[in-house]
Amino acid sequence: MADALAFPPVRSLRGTVRVPPSKSASNRALLLAALTESPVEILRPLESDDTRALAACLRAMGAEIVPTERGLRVGGPLRGRADSEIILDAADSGTAARFLAAAAAAVPGRFALVGSARLSERPMGELVEALRNAGARIVYRGREGGLPLAIEGGRMSADEVTVDASRSSQFLSAFLLAAVAGEGGIRVRVSGTVASRPYVAATLAALRDFGHEAREGDGFLVRRGAKTPAEYAVPGDYSSAVPLVAAVGAAGGEVTLSGLRWPSADADAAAIPVLETMGVRIEAGPERLRATSDGSPSVAVVAATGFPDAVPSLAALAMFAPGESRFTGIGHLRLKESDRLASIEALAEAAGARARSSADALIVAGPARPHSPVARVLTFRDHRIAMAGAILSLRIPGLLIDDPGCVAKSYPEFFRDLESLARR
Repeated sequence: MADALAFPPVRSLRGTVRVPPSKSASNRALLLAALTESPVEILRPLESDDTRALAACLRAMGAEIVPTERGLRVGGPLRGRADSEIILDAADSGTAARFLAAAAAAVPGRFALVGSARLSERPMGELVEALRNAGARIVYRGREGGLPLAIEGGRMSADEVTVDASRSSQFLSAFLLAAVAGEGGIRVRVSGTVASRPYVAATLAALRDFGHEAREGDGFLVRRGAKTPAEYAVPGDYSSAVPLVAAVGAAGGEVTLSGLRWPSADADAAAIPVLETMGVRIEAGPERLRATSDGSPSVAVVAATGFPDAVPSLAALAMFAPGESRFTGIGHLRLKESDRLASIEALAEAAGARARSSADALIVAGPARPHSPVARVLTFRDHRIAMAGAILSLRIPGLLIDDPGCVAKSYPEFFRDLESLARR
């Protein structure tokens, strides 16, 4: 894809799009299937940069991953080599890095977990500390608290551990998923408030879908099940649906999104009611969602701790609303693919709106009034920021979206799907 993309403004958005499969569910399914000895066919998994990075690492660890007509057939067991180290390159994927760190600690072998420069800046320390407390041998090969890591696997023996998931729910999810590598159960307790807690619910649901015992009570209890399913169907992705619904809110029109379960435990499904308060009318059915709008959004005041991936799109829509919108409980957005609070401030500057952030909140003031005929929207190699920039371009001429190809991390066909809906 080009270094920058000009997406001309539209009169409205109309049509039907099938949303891509869930990245979150695809990654959980890949790991859980690889931790079983009987193959599981994963139906319609997402094909994206993140899922490819995880799949490549699981293959390096011994998983068999074979394309089928309906998706992928995946099976284990996972294991390394006693005489040499296996390189696991998580690329830009925070999910892969956290899941692989726990999985590598749980299975036999020697592993080196590495990633991109940005991924090496993202936090791993709380997960490493918990894994060490469970008996894992892990050494930092760079700065303390981040990648790269040297992991000597197969040494975890604790039946109870405490995880600090206040900066990322993935620390907790990684431990819960890796627990099924052993025969015994494990109880995982948490310290502090869990960030993006709905993603933990998604992890528990995935464990149960794969035949394991997974429940929350006095901490989180996971026990390996005796039988896994022959197949698992990946649901549609609300993280990818939200930008399209927000785009309808900005441009007006009527769009049907198919392939979505409703109601849904997907974390970003919680952003749909927020979009309704901002002026988007929603009709939900068992496998689809219809969004209509007159293109006159309202402000929002919302605690968005549980659906952080939706905030860039919600903020972009808020830039067209008259008045101030406030998003709170989102300090962990600074630790994503980019510092998303700073990235949204840059988006607002390019669009002629105003945004300011604090340690844990973001205030967006609109409506946007562009102050130059051409402005470059910096995406900082962050897929969610690129999608938010596209929402702005629907009504603001002259915006150039930097590095549009970064959407391949979660939604490779995003710009093609958006163009199919455009009415100019």
